[in-house]
Formats: sequence, C-alpha cells, structure tokens
Amino acid sequence: SHPTPLHRMSGEPPRSLQGTIDADFIDVQFETPEKVTPVVGLPIPSVVGRTQDPGAQDSYDQSASLPTVAIEPWQPSAEEADEVMSARRVSVISVTASLVLAFLGFSIGFSENVLSVIGFGMEASLDGLSSGLVLWRFKQGKQRQFEDGEAAAQAKEARDARRERNSSIGIGATFVASAMLLLGSAAWKSLQWDPSTSEHVSEEHVGAMYTAILAWPSAGIFGFLAVWKFRLSKALGSQVLRKDALCSVLGAVLALICAVAAMLEQVAESSPKAVAGVDAVASICIALILLVEGSRTLRHNLSGWQTEHQELA
Repeated sequence: SHPTPLHRMSGEPPRSLQGTIDADFIDVQFETPEKVTPVVGLPIPSVVGRTQDPGAQDSYDQSASLPTVAIEPWQPSAEEADEVMSARRVSVISVTASLVLAFLGFSIGFSENVLSVIGFGMEASLDGLSSGLVLWRFKQGKQRQFEDGEAAAQAKEARDARRERNSSIGIGATFVASAMLLLGSAAWKSLQWDPSTSEHVSEEHVGAMYTAILAWPSAGIFGFLAVWKFRLSKALGSQVLRKDALCSVLGAVLALICAVAAMLEQVAESSPKAVAGVDAVASICIALILLVEGSRTLRHNLSGWQTEHQELA
C-alpha cells in the first residue's frame, strides 16, 4: 500500500515532520529545538527516538513538580515555654549543687572511711547525672519539615517519649550499679575492717563530726530541689523530671540517714564496734533504697523498650 502522509491536527505545520504508516509499523520522526526552556511544574520535553545519556543531569529541578508542605517546627505555648525554661534552670542548679555535695561526701568518706557518706556522695552524683539527663531531655529540637501540623506533633511526641525512656534507663542502671558497690563495701567493713585500732577510732570520730556538718544542710538543699522538680514534672507531665525529683528525695533521705548515723556514732564513741555497725547499717539501708528504685525503673522502661522493638520488627 502507499504510504499515508501525517498532518498535524493544529493547522500550523511542525518545524519538521516526516513519517509513514505501513501495515506492520509506524515510523515517525520529530525534530525539536536543541534548547528547551522548561516550565516549572511540568516535565521537560525530550526528542522522540533519541536516547538520552543516563549520566546526564537535567537542567531543571525535578522536585519543583512535587508539591511539598513546609511546616514550622512545633512551638510550645508561652506557659509551657516558661515551665521548660524553669526545668532547665532547676536542672543547672541541681547539677551544680549535686557535684559540690558529691565531692564533699567522697572527700569525707574516703579520707575517714565512712561508708554512709560515700553512699551519700554516690547518690549526689546520681542526682547530678539525672539532672543532666533532664537538660538533654528538654534541649531544643532540630529544625525539621513535616507534611502537616499533625505529623509535626506526632514526631515531637515520639521524640519526647524516646528521650524520657532512655534517660530513665540510664538513671536506673546507675542506681543499681551504685547499690551493688555500696553493698559490697558495707559487707567488707562489717567482716574485714577492724574498728578497734587507734587510727580507725580517730577516723570514726572525725568522720562523724564532718558527716553531721555536711548531712544536715544537704537534706535541706535536696528537699527544696525535690519540691521544685515535682511541681515542674506535674506541670510538664515529664516522667524523667519526676524521676529526677525522686533522686532529690533520695538525696534528702540519705542525708538524714547520714546525719542520724553521725549522731549515734557520737553517742557510741566508747564502743568502736557499735560505731562501725551503725555506719554499715546506714550504708546497707542506702544501698537497698537505690537498688529497689533502680530495679523498678529498669523493669518499667525496658519492658516498654522491648515492646516497641518487637512492634518495629
């Protein structure tokens, strides 16, 4: 059959159009300008029948044709922003006070062999650590883009929950480790330490005096911090801030235990074994408190962590 000419439907002839229609195939060839100015949002035209170089880069931004919605990062209300700022402020104060008291506790405890004060120094260090985790928990989030406001809120909620859980696991593990160390030290002092030597008698006397000087103010400081943290944890609904408040409560309780133990040691100075026994019992009480609280925290948060990973798997 004779080839049938092709005409363009628009009335205006193309720059160059040649082709034939046969029974078995259609052969159409177009010639287009070499340079084409693309329209944003529409795909760039190409030359029919010409294979483009796979390594060649388009001269336009392909993402321009994809609709995106830029959402401003989640911003808290003015009241919540004030509460978050207060949480950061109390955490900075708590870190500073805890490190100072921990240094004093370790100095007195190791120099005078007073285990209860060493235990107090451990707890003060843990309080500083937990306050540092609170600072990390409430740090400013990174600037990100989300599809809509709901996605931004969900991302913030997931990030906060993840930080809360990881912070609580870190605090709980440190509690358990400190409790085990303190229990071992109390057992050693009860079984191996000889309190009747003149050196140890002098250490117990000086240690009891310094312990009383340190413990009573420490109980007041940690008690004040605990009240402040509890109020903020309730306002912000923060588990890790509540756990930090409990750390401060433990610090106040342990300081009181040390103060009472120092009083008993001063009363029982005539019996070195009784003085050593008071210190060991106070240390065991402190260790058990840390162990119970740390184990409970780990059990609660690790169960949630395992459930989340099973769901992701």
